[in-house]
Amino acid sequence: MQIRRKCDMWTRAELKERAKAALHRNYWKIVLVSSILLLLGCGSGGYFFQKTPHNAEEQIEAEDTDIQAEMEEAGVPDREIVDGQIETFDRIVVIVIFTIIFLFFFVVILAADIFLINPLDVGGKRFMTKSVENVAQVKEIAYGFDHSYKNVVKVLFYRDLYVILWALLLIIPGIVKMYQYYMVPYILTDNPDMEYRAALDKSREMMEGNKWKTFVLGLSFILWDFLGALTFGIVEVFYVQPYRHLTFAALYRELRDTAAINSEDRYGI
Repeated sequence: MQIRRKCDMWTRAELKERAKAALHRNYWKIVLVSSILLLLGCGSGGYFFQKTPHNAEEQIEAEDTDIQAEMEEAGVPDREIVDGQIETFDRIVVIVIFTIIFLFFFVVILAADIFLINPLDVGGKRFMTKSVENVAQVKEIAYGFDHSYKNVVKVLFYRDLYVILWALLLIIPGIVKMYQYYMVPYILTDNPDMEYRAALDKSREMMEGNKWKTFVLGLSFILWDFLGALTFGIVEVFYVQPYRHLTFAALYRELRDTAAINSEDRYGI
């Protein structure tokens, strides 16, 4: 029996038809899970970045005024030199405060991404994949926490690390690696115990000949995104994001099944 190449096995129209059918079958649950995933991708914050340095500057200015008054009473000479030293000290203090706050929030956000968002992402992708296959339950979103949580965290940490390191070399290699490892979280929805090297290798195998097509698949939603922006995000929440998630879940199912045929299921998927 002749087997077609993986890159010839799917079309955007086919995947989107499956996504539409799944959305019609399980609409409100899919919208709920998609909204949760959308919120995870929207960073909120910045209040402390704006508020804390401002308060610090006010406090420094008040202290500076007191120092100037004391110096005038004592008749201290070289006022301009002292003012310059105080101004330099003020700037150093503000820079130190900014650095401490930035490092604190950076560590918090990084930890949340590694230990919370990545496992939730796996659960969300499992829900979408199951929705394409049949009617899925919202509880699937917790799959990454209930099944081999430590391994899920480890695999996605290495995935992110490799993409970042390649991106540090040049932007283009980083983008290529991102698409090579695009299927890693999907693979974990079926095999949460899979060792990280095997998961990365399996994703590379599945995406061989499919990276550009996957990129174009993502671009095909751009007009929907414009419509979502014009409706202040309403269409984005209630249609575009669920539709997009289901389409890529359908892509994973197609690549998974094709890879299983072409490689005789070497990795147990």
